[in-house]
Amino acid sequence: MLSACGTNLVVRGDEAERSIGIGNQSSVSFQGNGSKFATGGDNGSVKIWDIETGKELWTFEGHSHTIWSLAFSPDGSKIAAGDGTIRVWDTETGQDLFGAMEGHTDRVTGLAFSPDGTRLASGSIDNTVRLWDEAGKSTVLEGRNHSVFAVAFSKDYIISGSWDDTIRVWDASSGDLVRVLRGHTGSVYCVAFSPDFKLVASGSYDRTARLWDVSSGEVLAIYDVGESVWSIAFSFDGKQVVTGSYEGKVQVWNADVLL
Repeated sequence: MLSACGTNLVVRGDEAERSIGIGNQSSVSFQGNGSKFATGGDNGSVKIWDIETGKELWTFEGHSHTIWSLAFSPDGSKIAAGDGTIRVWDTETGQDLFGAMEGHTDRVTGLAFSPDGTRLASGSIDNTVRLWDEAGKSTVLEGRNHSVFAVAFSKDYIISGSWDDTIRVWDASSGDLVRVLRGHTGSVYCVAFSPDFKLVASGSYDRTARLWDVSSGEVLAIYDVGESVWSIAFSFDGKQVVTGSYEGKVQVWNADVLL
């Protein structure tokens, strides 16, 4: 597990914990196979690190403002970063694949690749969610009119969490709005799909996390975190949900509700 603490990144394994000095970074993303992680800086730089050695492998330049969001493609071959624009780099060659991808008019606060790594979803404070194709061109997914804080991508759906307390669900193929998940009573800061893409976890300013059936929109569980939830993730087997709060607390919850 990774967590940021000041200018250090803490790596927690089964037997040990160690700290890697990463400087002043504003965002962190973990490569799926566990061998690398990325950090985004206040100065707009993106760095790739080896998790075992702590060695810096790449520094990608091009952004000029704080990196608000980062995402690896599922196979780890690409890294996307957003400030007010988006850039996507090849993690093996360092190539900037599309240059500055423009369209959003404010901070890009959420990024997520499709499971096959060919498309990218982005969310922004400008009240929009965009879907980017293999050529780096985007379309706006209709149905949002408030600031977007998080996005996630599955085989069938794209979801977003917003200032208006809702989670919106779009068809990943057509881009049509499928449903709106309502239940939170505060802004939804984070969303995540389970590994099998059947469940959605969400965290909110209302001091709770929720577990949803994405197909029906049914709420399956409500977790009383007691603090505003700013980050959320499933375990690799999908049986647990981990929440991170604004006040710094990390909690683990049972997500094994369908078995």
